Amino acid sequence: EERFQREDGLIVCATVAFGMGIDKPDIRFVLHADLPKSVEGYYQEIGRAGRDGLPADTLTLWGLDDIRLRRSQIDESPAPPDRKAADHARLGALLALAEAPVCRRQTLLAYFGETAPPCGNCDLCRTPPRREDRTEAVRKALSAILRTESRFGAEHLIAILRGEVTDKVTQWNHDRLPTFGVGQDLSKPAWRAVFRQMAALDLVRPDPARMGALALTDAARPVLRGEAPVMLAAEALTRADAPEAPRAAALVAEGDEALFAALRAQRRAIADEQRVPAYVVFPDATLIEMARRRPRTLDEFARLPGVGAAKLDRYGRVFLSVLTGAPVSAAHPARVRAAARGSGSLLDALHDAQVRLARGEDGTGRYLVCTRTTLARIAETRPGTPDALSRVPGMGEQKTERFGATFLALIADAGAD
Repeated sequence: EERFQREDGLIVCATVAFGMGIDKPDIRFVLHADLPKSVEGYYQEIGRAGRDGLPADTLTLWGLDDIRLRRSQIDESPAPPDRKAADHARLGALLALAEAPVCRRQTLLAYFGETAPPCGNCDLCRTPPRREDRTEAVRKALSAILRTESRFGAEHLIAILRGEVTDKVTQWNHDRLPTFGVGQDLSKPAWRAVFRQMAALDLVRPDPARMGALALTDAARPVLRGEAPVMLAAEALTRADAPEAPRAAALVAEGDEALFAALRAQRRAIADEQRVPAYVVFPDATLIEMARRRPRTLDEFARLPGVGAAKLDRYGRVFLSVLTGAPVSAAHPARVRAAARGSGSLLDALHDAQVRLARGEDGTGRYLVCTRTTLARIAETRPGTPDALSRVPGMGEQKTERFGATFLALIADAGAD
């Protein structure tokens, strides 16, 4: 029990260590510093206030970490599966009360099978919340969880969605994911509100086996497939185009504006043809970097954030044509994959060397060549010895004897670079 005597003589009760023995008629305020354990417990605890018939207030503070903690406590408990399922259901009812769209008293009493008119006193009655269809934002968040294999928490996922190039993002190559930068229209606080409400709706749950990383529930599958809408509280979603988060166009240098507009037009044309949102092709963050860096080759294009092997193969030539102002010839699939993996230059050097040595140093030997696939494999794996080189599929002893010394020298030079 913790009680605080105010100057006006009224007692404030904090439920951080709430006891069942409190029996004061004039408690005016009940504060929950985190989520209660259940609706039943919450109902009992707020019932300690206002027993003298005079007005009393309650305040509950909670966030995504509280949901994660409660879910983890349930999952890690030694209780049998049916008890855990019941505990998750009770927590779901409490979260429904916390994120209720209508009168809290109505929602609270409905849990116990009772009906009542709006109370007119709770925060939802005094300031009715405006709810918006935020299905698209939720689908982006769910997609980010799937593409990162449900291995990360909300803050890292928010960095991916907002296109932030953090150490962790680059370490995991998440700047090359299709979802990188697709959520720049929402601020960090807004995305936190989205994830919090997703957890309250039981669309995502922390995975205790992965240190609380977020994972999708069965309820999220229809949303991800576009079969179910998601309505969220609009007041919690601050737009990222407020002064603290400038829009994409404002991030482009004056000299790059015309190119950026041309890139966006090309993106729109592709998106319309494929009947997908524009961000699915490339997010604004990637287009901004295109306009800023102006890559001229597939290798340079592959180093842009948000560009992986699939998008490099699918869109690389088209956007390079816009960037260079000239048609770009089709590249061998192995060359495109090498560019995506950062080994394109080495592949080109290996190819030139094997053409030069096709008939040996003196030009009179037996004609030998390596396929693009073999060269791409060498460029990717970068063997360091003749024996390792000979074991690459398509090489063997004869080709290793002919090309080995030159190939290994090129690999060593590439490593030094």
